[in-house]
Amino acid sequence: MKSIPAFPGHVAEMNDGVIATADAYGTWLRSFYDVRARWHRRFYRASGTLVILVGAALPVLTSLDYPGKALTISLAGVVVAGLTGLRAFYRWDQSWILLRNSEMAVTAAYLEWKTTPGNFPAADDVAQRSVQEKAASAFIDRLGDLRQREATMFFKDMAFPNMSGAKS
Repeated sequence: MKSIPAFPGHVAEMNDGVIATADAYGTWLRSFYDVRARWHRRFYRASGTLVILVGAALPVLTSLDYPGKALTISLAGVVVAGLTGLRAFYRWDQSWILLRNSEMAVTAAYLEWKTTPGNFPAADDVAQRSVQEKAASAFIDRLGDLRQREATMFFKDMAFPNMSGAKS
């Protein structure tokens, strides 16, 4: 299984120049969102399947006579309640959608930047290089905007405790 890729240190240092840095950052960010979206999809589907199967088995478990019946029914209830709570808390369904949409937006921005006329391959003349560096810098800014939008979308529906009664 693929794990979430670590942030490449050379990107933060920008020693390779703005164009190479933008390329490395865009590639890493796309992979970051892709891997996270896959994990959220897996958690959502696995937890939903378990809730359905264990919940559907409860009537059968209650109607049969067998040793450890009370414990089995209790554990099944704990599994259903626990998974249902985890699904509500982590919102894997919403996160999966949000992460996949962010990954697609990053991919679209990356491809748009890479296919801009005059941007590929890297130019040798100074004027063209300057234009490409400005485009790369704008691409990095666009990725920052996409990440900010993703964070805003994730937290917009989150309920926070009411702080109006708190003492200062």
